[in-house]
Amino acid sequence: MTLLKKLQWSFGLLLFFFVLPVIAGQLPFNKQASTPIKEPEDKQVVYAATNLAEQSALEQTKEETKEATKEASKEATKDQTQAQTKKPFKVLLLFTHSQESYQPIVKAASGKAAVYDEKTNIYQLKDTISKHFSTNGIQTDVLDVDVMKELKLKGKTFPYSYNFVRPYLAKRLEEQSYDLVIDLHRDSAKRDATTLTYNNESYARIAIVIGAEHKNYRWNTAYAESLSAAMNGIVPKISRGVISKSGDNVDGRYNQDLTKEMILIELGGIDNTEVELNRTIAVIGKAISKSFITGKQE
Repeated sequence: MTLLKKLQWSFGLLLFFFVLPVIAGQLPFNKQASTPIKEPEDKQVVYAATNLAEQSALEQTKEETKEATKEASKEATKDQTQAQTKKPFKVLLLFTHSQESYQPIVKAASGKAAVYDEKTNIYQLKDTISKHFSTNGIQTDVLDVDVMKELKLKGKTFPYSYNFVRPYLAKRLEEQSYDLVIDLHRDSAKRDATTLTYNNESYARIAIVIGAEHKNYRWNTAYAESLSAAMNGIVPKISRGVISKSGDNVDGRYNQDLTKEMILIELGGIDNTEVELNRTIAVIGKAISKSFITGKQE
C-alpha cells in the first residue's frame, strides 16, 4: 500500500468517528431518552366539606332548618292547645213534667198502659239524649230534679210545676252559663199527629213551644225557629214548627224569661215508641250542631 492510500484510509476513519456522535443524536430512539421528565405538579384537592364558603352556607341552612322546626313545633303546640281549650257548646236539659211517659214504653216495662209513670218516663231519657248530643260535639248537663216526684212529696199540684222548678233553674244559671237550655216534654197528642215516616223509618215528631209573655220572647223564638228549620232540613216535616203561647190558662213564660237561650220541646206523643224517640233525639243533636256549632264556623 502506498503512503498516499494509507493517509486517505486514516483520514476517512477519523472522519467516521468524528461524525458518528452527531448521526447518533439524530436517531428517534434517543429523543425520548433525551427529553427531560417533568415532575407532576402538586395540586390541592378541594372537597365540598372543606370549602369555607359552602361550609358556611351549609351551617346557616342547618340553623335555619332548626329554627323553622322549632317554629313549626310551637305552632302545632299552640293549635293543639287552642283546640283543647276551645269552649264547648253547652246544653242544659230539664224536665219540668218529669213523669210524662209513652204508653208503648211503659207497657213493655210493666205491662200497663199509662201516660204518667214514676219509673218509666221522659226523665229517664236523659242518658240517651246526653249520649246522642255528645256524638255531635255537645256537652250536656242535666238539672237533676224529678219535679213531679218532689211536687207529690210537698203536696203541690201539677200546675205548680214551673214555679217549683224555677229556683233550681235560676240557681244553676247563676252558677254556670249555657249556650242552649231545653225543657223536654211529651205531647198529649195521638200517634197520627206525632209520628212521621221518612225513608221507610218512623220518627216521633216534635213541636217547640215559646211563651210570649216575657222580655226574651223574640230571642227564644229565634233559637226555636233556627232549630226547627235545621231539623226539617235533615228529616222533612219532623218538626211541627214553633208554637207561641200567651193569654188565659197558659203559663206564658215557661221560665224562658230566665235566659234568652231557652226553649221547650214537645218530644213525640203518648203513642210513640222508644225506637222512634231515639231516631228523633239523634236528629235533634245533629240539628243543634248544624244550627249553633257548625253554622257558626262557616
